Amino acid sequence: MENSLTKNHGDKTRAFRDLVTISIVAVIVFVTANVFNLFEILAELSRKHEEWNIDEFIIVLMILAFAFAIFSLRRWKELKDEIAERKRAEEKIQKLNEDLESRTLELEAANKELEAFSYSVSHDLRTPLIVIGGFSRKLLVEHSNHLNPKGQQYLNIIRASTQNMFQLIDDLLAFFHLKRQKIEVSNIDMGGLAKSVFEELKNTVSEGVFQLNIKPLPPIFGDQAMLRQVVMNLLSNAIKFTKFRETGMIEIGGWVENGENIYYVKDNGAGFDMEKADKLFCVFQRLHNPETFEGNGVGLALVQRIIHRHGGRVWAEGKVNEGATFYFTLPNQGGNLDEYSYRR
Repeated sequence: MENSLTKNHGDKTRAFRDLVTISIVAVIVFVTANVFNLFEILAELSRKHEEWNIDEFIIVLMILAFAFAIFSLRRWKELKDEIAERKRAEEKIQKLNEDLESRTLELEAANKELEAFSYSVSHDLRTPLIVIGGFSRKLLVEHSNHLNPKGQQYLNIIRASTQNMFQLIDDLLAFFHLKRQKIEVSNIDMGGLAKSVFEELKNTVSEGVFQLNIKPLPPIFGDQAMLRQVVMNLLSNAIKFTKFRETGMIEIGGWVENGENIYYVKDNGAGFDMEKADKLFCVFQRLHNPETFEGNGVGLALVQRIIHRHGGRVWAEGKVNEGATFYFTLPNQGGNLDEYSYRR
């Protein structure tokens, strides 16, 4: 805005200067002609040299002066219109800035409300869940002999639902707080990270046989904890959707291209319909039956937010019953990556 105002002021100054110059030149010419009796000299020369047509000369001179005056006025009008247009543009920009400032204040208020909501979720809503989970566990441990199998089943369902609610609360808090969390950059061995995460996940799975194929993965500079969460969510997704296969085949790899590292996690699981791919990374959006594949619909949204915070992209490709491949990119910020500069 300040540069625009400075430019506007400069245009006004130039227009005024042009008019002043024209006026001064006209006055100088008129005064000079009178001081040196130029008009009388021209008339005398015309009388001595009858072949000179002084009248025509004066007429031509007047026409040129008139044309110059018209050109100057037209130029002045153009500058005036241009200044007026810029003034309207500046007023429009000022209004947009005011609207932006208003929306910024609204966003700050919304963020404060979100913080209050997060506090409520993390404290107020946990308390009744702790009570429900504690008493249901107490009933199962101390009074299971007074319950028939159906009653015990109901209590187990209550406990499982309570644990799911705890997990949902934790995931939502992580999702909301991630935007303000500071990124601690370090050099990350993505291959080692993928292997350790898979071993950790494999020990928590009670059903299914899985095989992980780790292709060469280019190292990256990023937040170790955040990117571990990305790999954790993508690999757990792959394990979850391949558990009904005789052998769940999971592959993770990557390459360097156009200044960014591209990684992928591929599986031979349930896959998904590509027409619904835009819903994959939205909170609470699920493309599969929750009774068949557990989950709360937050994991992939968290992956997208982490990758976006690192300046990358994320997308997925899949086909129903033929598996899925999830891709994410991270800016290549240095390191010796020549050996990884290939395509799959």
